[in-house]
Amino acid sequence: MTDRAVVGVTDWRRTKSGLRRLARALDAGRRPAHADYKLNFAGAGDLLAEITRERLRLLATLRAAGPLTVTALAKRLARNYGNVHGDVKRLLALGLVERDERKRVVVPWTEIRIQVPLATAA
Repeated sequence: MTDRAVVGVTDWRRTKSGLRRLARALDAGRRPAHADYKLNFAGAGDLLAEITRERLRLLATLRAAGPLTVTALAKRLARNYGNVHGDVKRLLALGLVERDERKRVVVPWTEIRIQVPLATAA
């Protein structure tokens, strides 16, 4: 398991090429020694629509605090429960947060790196 998530922008052609390389390596019996969790978007606008300033603040707060209920997280953030619940639901779907055995929300990553090549930012 890795402790880093990399969120970025890439096109489908590049994604397919990387998946083919990985499949060939696995078919040849080679296993990657280390792999980051990767979450890619088609464009910078798509990334910024999902990874908002409030969601980044939520991730940082949750990582620092450790596992919390959505109610406790909303209180720490001084935000409306419904808005925090919606953000948590979306971050769960994106794989950037998880629920522990007690159903609390947790950030499993020590680092979330966001990469947006300038050529795709326009």
